[in-house]
Amino acid sequence: MKKLKIILIAAVLLLAAVFMLKAFSVIFAKPLTAEKYNASGLRKYEAGNYNGAIKEYTRAIQVAPQDKLGYFGRANAYIQIYLYQKALLDYNKAIELDPVNSLYYANRANAYYGLENYKATLVDYDRAVKLNPQDGKLYQRRALLKEKNLQASQKELAVDWKKAIDLGVEDEHIFISYGSYLNNELQNYEAALACFQKALKVNPDSGLAKQNRDIALENIRTKKANQN
Repeated sequence: MKKLKIILIAAVLLLAAVFMLKAFSVIFAKPLTAEKYNASGLRKYEAGNYNGAIKEYTRAIQVAPQDKLGYFGRANAYIQIYLYQKALLDYNKAIELDPVNSLYYANRANAYYGLENYKATLVDYDRAVKLNPQDGKLYQRRALLKEKNLQASQKELAVDWKKAIDLGVEDEHIFISYGSYLNNELQNYEAALACFQKALKVNPDSGLAKQNRDIALENIRTKKANQN
C-alpha cells in the first residue's frame, strides 16, 4: 500500500511538472513578429488568397503600427479585390513612413487609376520616375496612361516610349507606337523599321507590326529612289 501511494504521488508530481512546463512555455513563448506576419501575408497573396493576406498584414500592423511593409502589402491585396479607397489609405501610410520609395508611388498610382483619378495617377508616376529614373517599366506605364486617359500628343508619348526602349523594355505595343512615330512624324524610316522588327521578335504573328514594317520598307525604297 505504501509503495502504491508513492507511485501515485510521483505520478501526480509528474503531471504537475508537465502542466507547469506547458504553462511557462505559453507565458514565455516568443510572440510572432511583424516580419513573420508579413511573410505569411506575402505567401497568401502570391497564392491568390487576398483576404487571407489582408488578415496577416493587419496582424503585422497591430504588432508594429509603424511597419511600412504591412501597410504596403495590405494595400496591394486590397487592389486585387478592387477596394481602391482602402488601398489608397494604406499606400498613403506607407509613403508617410517611407517617402522616397518609388515602388510605393508606382503602386499607389494603381489605386488612383482604379478610382479614375487619372491626374493623380500621373503625379504618382512622375514621382516614381523621379525617384527611380532607371526603371523602364515606369515610363511604359506612364506612356500608356497618357495615351489612354490623358490625350497626350505623339511627341510627348514618344519621349516615354524611347526611354522605356532604351532601358530595355521589350513590349510589342511600345515598339509599334514608337516606330509609327518615327515613320510618320520624323520620316526616320530606318529607325522605324528597326522598331517594327523588334516588335516582331516579341510577337512574330503581329499583323500590325508586319503591316508597318512593310510600309517602312516601301518608304526606304522610295527614299533611295528619290536620292538617285
